Amino acid sequence: MARTKSLWTAILMGTLGIVGPQAASGQMPGAVPERHLLRIGFGGGMSVPTSGTAEALEKGINGQAFLLIDTGFIPPLRLNLGYQKFDLKEMVGGGPAGDTRILSGVAAFSMDLFKAGPVRPYVMAGLGAFSVRDAIEGSGNGTTSESTTKFGIDGGAGLAFKLGRLEAFVEGRVQNIYTEAGAINAGSIRAVPVTFGVLF
Repeated sequence: MARTKSLWTAILMGTLGIVGPQAASGQMPGAVPERHLLRIGFGGGMSVPTSGTAEALEKGINGQAFLLIDTGFIPPLRLNLGYQKFDLKEMVGGGPAGDTRILSGVAAFSMDLFKAGPVRPYVMAGLGAFSVRDAIEGSGNGTTSESTTKFGIDGGAGLAFKLGRLEAFVEGRVQNIYTEAGAINAGSIRAVPVTFGVLF
């Protein structure tokens, strides 16, 4: 009887010794997160005009929606649709009111700096098209608007915080619209969007 009890005790301890570490490893904060082929993200926040743009425009708002495609063979591809709106600054002595709106479509690669733990820092860079519409309300002349579409680059960095299946993120990006002055031109940077959002 004592020998049988000792045998069952040994078997139980051996089973716990095998299963225990495996279960614990699945719950460790440093475990590599599972990969999802398709994820959808939404966000919004503040856009800060830069360079000469800051002299004419107030701080604006931005919103975005994107699809994140992760095949595992290349860095995740991010297809981003963004919107920004800025009001014209009030001039001394008054002046026309108006706003600038930017609608953008960008394809970018997103790369994690590391994947361990609940915090995931990442960087991104891509190319896209930017449709810029400037509207000015004249006194008695209605609203005058002008639209132009240019290609440009969009890049930045962010932090994602794992919340179960979801992730909350905060990121900052720099947008450089191509102009006749050259592809990389400080004067062509329209804004720096700072966005808070959720990735499903």
